[in-house]
Amino acid sequence: MGCLGRRAPRERPRGRQQATTRTASRTCPPPGGRGRSTDSAPLGSVGSLTRVTGRRRFLLSAAVILVVSVAGGWLLSRVGEDPSSNEGVVVLSPGSTDQDPTIGTNALNTGKSFPLVEVETLDGEPVTLGEADGRPFLVNFWYSTCEPCKREMPALVAAQAKYEINIVGVNPRDSAEAAREFAEEYGITYPLLRDPNGASLAALGVGTFPMTYLVGSNGTILEQHAGEITAAELDRILAPVGTGS
Repeated sequence: MGCLGRRAPRERPRGRQQATTRTASRTCPPPGGRGRSTDSAPLGSVGSLTRVTGRRRFLLSAAVILVVSVAGGWLLSRVGEDPSSNEGVVVLSPGSTDQDPTIGTNALNTGKSFPLVEVETLDGEPVTLGEADGRPFLVNFWYSTCEPCKREMPALVAAQAKYEINIVGVNPRDSAEAAREFAEEYGITYPLLRDPNGASLAALGVGTFPMTYLVGSNGTILEQHAGEITAAELDRILAPVGTGS
C-alpha cells in the first residue's frame, strides 16, 4: 500500500496572521524510521563520517606527539650521565661518546665456531681473527672511552701472565694511535687489533661493550661474557684451559 498524502490545511481568514507556518512533508518516512524526515542527513552520512574520521585523526596525531615528546625527554635526560656504574655499555652511533646500560642485545654464541673475520693490526696489516693454532685464546672487544673496558684491563693483563693464555683485544672505534696510548697507559702487552668496518661485530652479533669470548683449541666458543669481566670470573673460565697456576 502506498503512502498517503497529508490533508491540506483548512483555509484561515485572511485577516488573521499566523505566528509560524508549517509545510507538509513531501516525502514518506523510510520503513522503520517513524517520525524522521529524510530532509536531514542520516547518522551514517558522508558529513558525519568525515567529522568522526577527522576527530580520530586528531586524537591519533596527539597521541603520537605525546609519545615522541616523552621519549625525547628521557633521551635528553640521559645525555651527560656518568656511565661509570654500568656493567656494560652500548654504542649508540658511530663517533658518539654517549653510553647507556646494556639491554642484553648480544647474540648467544656459546657452542658455535668462532667466525673467521678479516681485521687489521695497529699498523694496518690485514689479519684473520679467529684462526686457532691448537691452543685456547681469549678475545676481548673494547674501546678507549668505555668505562667498564678501562676497569677490566688490569684483570685481563694479570690473567694473561697468570694462565699464559693468548689474549687478543679487538677495537672497532679508536684510531691506531689512540689504541697504542691506551695500551701504554694500562700496560697491555697482548696484541690489539682494529675492526673499523665492524665485520667481527656483525659476525658475532656484538651489541654491548666490553664483550669477551673464550675460544677452545678447536675454534669453538666455550664462554662468552657481556660487560666488565672480573678477576674471579677470569679465574673460573681460564683455570680449566690455562697452563699457568
